[in-house]
Amino acid sequence: MRQRLAGKDYDEETVTTVIKQLKADNYLSEQRYAEAFLRSRMKRGETPWLAAQKARQKGADHRALEEVLGEINEAYDEPQAAREVLNMRDPAGFRFEDERVWQRQARFLRNKGYSSATILRVLKERSE
Repeated sequence: MRQRLAGKDYDEETVTTVIKQLKADNYLSEQRYAEAFLRSRMKRGETPWLAAQKARQKGADHRALEEVLGEINEAYDEPQAAREVLNMRDPAGFRFEDERVWQRQARFLRNKGYSSATILRVLKERSE
């Protein structure tokens, strides 16, 4: 935020005052950013750990991220999340007679961060 404001021809004193006020009003919060980022990525079907990796790459605060990740992991059910992602992608269900379709679904889940055990479990359930 400091870099963005400094690039707009504001003096250092004004930038410092604005940042202090934003922090005091809780508009500039690392924890809120981490939580919003993780929840946004999880709505797209990513696992919490993959979303956290991406948040780290974006520069999220490590402590805030770990705290939010701990809260999210308490209620997170990976197999159920994988089922929901597959249902969103193909609500009518897909055919497992074609192994290429099964492999495509497995790659899709793997790219979203799901473990191999979860992928096999969920895809096996769907094929039965």
